Amino acid sequence: MSADTQNTESGMSSGTRAEVRELERQLDEARAQVKAAEERAQENLDRWQRAQADLVNYRRRTQFDREQELKFAGLPLITEMLRIFDGFDRAWKSLPVALRNLSWIEGIWMLDQQFQEIVRRTGLTRIDQVDQPFDPRLHDAIATEPGEGDPYVLEVFQAGYELHDRVVRPALVKAGPRQASGPSIEEEPETGHQHDHAHDQAGR
Repeated sequence: MSADTQNTESGMSSGTRAEVRELERQLDEARAQVKAAEERAQENLDRWQRAQADLVNYRRRTQFDREQELKFAGLPLITEMLRIFDGFDRAWKSLPVALRNLSWIEGIWMLDQQFQEIVRRTGLTRIDQVDQPFDPRLHDAIATEPGEGDPYVLEVFQAGYELHDRVVRPALVKAGPRQASGPSIEEEPETGHQHDHAHDQAGR
């Protein structure tokens, strides 16, 4: 083999190696570009998913706020009406027994019942049960009875009210250990078919 042929083959080998290195460089560069593109795509996907989650949460919060608005839309008016409820309570408690069978008293009592039924449909409930465990969320103890044991509601001085799950006004009560059951010495006997308005206040 002549020297010229050897030089040509040697030159071709060097050129091929250079081309291979260039191709490898280009391949590495392409791989880096693909990796960078994949990372950008993943970042975009993550941002899109976060945006979707934020949108879902926003819609849920908006829906919840709208429902709460509707549930408590009448709260300002109801709060003002509590004074009327209290007035009826005081009137029934102070009503002499001799007057309870009068027809016009019965008419007022029935109107009070209807009025309370309409209000109950808005979700308003009355807090006035005696002999229930004392709950500081529902009751405000303005008097206490000393003794041992868990506190119970012994007497209700002013009814409280709750609208759905929100306490509009806690009941003003006397709290103390649970009392033995039995008739109260202050309880007035019923005669005939008369209604005890002091205790049967519109089913409240």
